[in-house]
Amino acid sequence: MKSETRRLNKLTGASKNVAKRYRLTTAAAEIIDQAGKVHGQKSRAVQIAVELLWRNVGLVVEIPDAILQSPMTARTYKIPQRTISLIEALAHEYQEYGNTQGAVLAACAVLLASDVKEAKKWAEYWRGAIPRPPR
Repeated sequence: MKSETRRLNKLTGASKNVAKRYRLTTAAAEIIDQAGKVHGQKSRAVQIAVELLWRNVGLVVEIPDAILQSPMTARTYKIPQRTISLIEALAHEYQEYGNTQGAVLAACAVLLASDVKEAKKWAEYWRGAIPRPPR
């Protein structure tokens, strides 16, 4: 059944995800790129961070000036329609940062930065750079 659905989606071009282009800062885009390696896909990392922002009502992430002052770039993410609508709804929460969808993605990058940092720490551990504790 699952393979039949995939076959029909290929024929009709139907997909659950929509390719959406956003303008955001290069610093935020780089953090999202690194988080994509941790979460498997860049779009999945964006989806996780947007859901975290949405579910924690009242959580307004402080975006550092280093992220806000970097040059602008455009990136396309293939994300579900729900995530797109959540980004649009969250844009008014970040009015002090320009009331744009790029500001929401910058807030997502701030949330994902901790995942990237944690993954790097564990990568050093598993490579053997940090000795394992004795049992």
